Amino acid sequence: MKLILSCLLLSVVFLHLASCYQQCTVPLSALQCGDNQQPATHPSYNQNAIPGKRGAPGIKGEKGETGNIHDVRANFTRNAARLDRVEERLNQVEELCNKTRMELLEQQLADRNQLRSCQDVPTKLHHRRNGLYTIQPDDSVRPFTVDCSFQGSSVITSIGHDAEDETEVTCDAHRCHRQEIHYNTGFPQMRALIELIGNCRQFIKYRCHDSMLFRGEYAGWLSWDGEMQIYWGGANQQPNSCACGVAGNCADSAYKCNCDANDRVEREDSGYLTYEDHLPVHTLYFGDAGNPGEYGFYTLGKLECMG
Repeated sequence: MKLILSCLLLSVVFLHLASCYQQCTVPLSALQCGDNQQPATHPSYNQNAIPGKRGAPGIKGEKGETGNIHDVRANFTRNAARLDRVEERLNQVEELCNKTRMELLEQQLADRNQLRSCQDVPTKLHHRRNGLYTIQPDDSVRPFTVDCSFQGSSVITSIGHDAEDETEVTCDAHRCHRQEIHYNTGFPQMRALIELIGNCRQFIKYRCHDSMLFRGEYAGWLSWDGEMQIYWGGANQQPNSCACGVAGNCADSAYKCNCDANDRVEREDSGYLTYEDHLPVHTLYFGDAGNPGEYGFYTLGKLECMG
């Protein structure tokens, strides 16, 4: 659109230039004055006629205005200056038009090479090398950097965060430990990726010793939109449950998580969160790990989308 408007403006300037040129064109007769100016010949005058008797004198006409060569030259100078300005403006518009054309060509080239996800790397870049790439799943979000991993025929697009290392919980009250997750990109970008690819997941683990998860509501986590969730990885969204609760093999059959046995034995609950409407994890909450003999360590993996 910018190129079209610039070229329309260029056409208008051409028309204006032609108009100014006409104004700057002065007839040669306008520059003649004094004795060099030849009198006009009356159309009834016949050079071959025989002279006769002179007629009576005619009525004397009014004296015409005296021509001023300086006025003509001044007008010519003004119009010539105007023409120079128009030509200068014309050059500016032409330069803008060329610049806009180049920008459009560069943008078209960038669009052809823009990756929507890691799945585009083999088709657009013609290789399958693991590493960091800039993608843009949707035009409504800014491009961002992801980690692409190629494993056989599968492709994994990963986004990391600042809490991937195992972290200790040291307080005892309900949800006293709060860990907000700061990802390498924004939530709109990650949601655009999830909606484009699907098949996304996030690993979560709690290693505990006499420290409970959902028994007593000590733990929980916020989905990307800020809603509190009380299920763990591998639980298929079953409330107050972990993977062992779904499989029916928890340490204490009265509870649906190993850590909820709270029996002074080191245990673990882990698995993948796969319900995409809740991903990625926004914030983690823990507690029941501040008394002697109690401890808890949690781990949250990267957001992974597989294609």
